Formats: sequence, C-alpha cells, structure tokens
Amino acid sequence: MNQAAKIVSDALLGLDFKNVEIGGMVYTIKPPTIKVICRAIRHFSNIGMVGDNIMEAINELPEATNDMLKGISCFICGNEKMAKALENGTFEEIKETLEVCFSMMDISAFQCVSSMKNVSMLAAKPKQ
Repeated sequence: MNQAAKIVSDALLGLDFKNVEIGGMVYTIKPPTIKVICRAIRHFSNIGMVGDNIMEAINELPEATNDMLKGISCFICGNEKMAKALENGTFEEIKETLEVCFSMMDISAFQCVSSMKNVSMLAAKPKQ
C-alpha cells in the first residue's frame, strides 16, 4: 500500500495517533489541526534553537523549557494547560515526544515561522 493510501485509511479507521510516555503517564497525540499547530508554534518560536534542521536543534537544547512543555501540551490536549503535568518527565522523554509531534505533521510550518520572524525584524525593528 502506498503511503498516501495508508494515511487516509488510518485516518478513516481512527488509527492515526501515537502514544508517548512522559513522567510515567501515557498521552495520546493525534494529528494536529491548524489551530493546534498555531498554538504550538507560538510557544516553540520562543525557544532559541540553532541547527540545520529541527531535530538537530532539539538535540542541542540543554533542558526542557516552559515554552517547550506548553507547545507539547498543545499537541496533547489542544492548549497549554497540561504543561505543569509534563514537568515530571525527563528531558529524553520530552525530546522523544517532540519527535513524535513533528512526525505527525509537516514541519515546514515551523521553518516558515522562523523565516518570517527574521524577515519581520528586517522590515521593522522593535522599539528599544
């Protein structure tokens, strides 16, 4: 079966989710809506990441940040209300969860946001 057919059939059968474990709790991550992606991007854009790609940048981060946990919470429940509960997880669990989150969608949206932030700084410098 080709990949497109698998994606469509999994979606129709309700099999398009992944489970992750953070701090001894198992959470289900479903493919995010545009609204959820935008909420997550708002938090992830506050993280100072450097690297050639998203996964390389995540591996360079020294610890889980509040913005990272809020972004993951958006993927799990649609908003940032679970961020506090996610603090019990290890950084390895957080990184693995981020990989799952990004695998559930095309990460070009995050790359686009990063580029737009740079362009906006060229167009109008914020007041000091």
